[in-house]
Amino acid sequence: MGHLTKKGEARIIKIIEDWSEPKLTWPLLVEACKTKLDISRARQSLMKIPAIDMAMKDRKAALKATTEKPGWVKDINEANERIEKLTEANQKLKAVNQKLLERFKVWQANADMHGLSQRKLDQPLVHFRKK
Repeated sequence: MGHLTKKGEARIIKIIEDWSEPKLTWPLLVEACKTKLDISRARQSLMKIPAIDMAMKDRKAALKATTEKPGWVKDINEANERIEKLTEANQKLKAVNQKLLERFKVWQANADMHGLSQRKLDQPLVHFRKK
């Protein structure tokens, strides 16, 4: 077990940065170094290397940070119920939108038949002040 080279340090840091499991500990890192890099070091010797120690702290903090978006639910049943309600609401909104589009076509045809211009239709409403 010789001195750890800069290349070895960089390879260990790469393992830390690419860590995707939810939990990262020194014993898990030591094991990963043995199996993936064939580098056998005790956690204490790894902890003494500032770059590795900093990478470890940064990655642990990133893993602890919440990755879920606001409003997300953890329970699959609750999520399915929410999806179902949102799907129903979406269908209702689509139906209302379709009715409004049909109504708009009628208004558009009537405006055209009665000679109302686009400019006239786009005039703002007059607001009356109460005295």
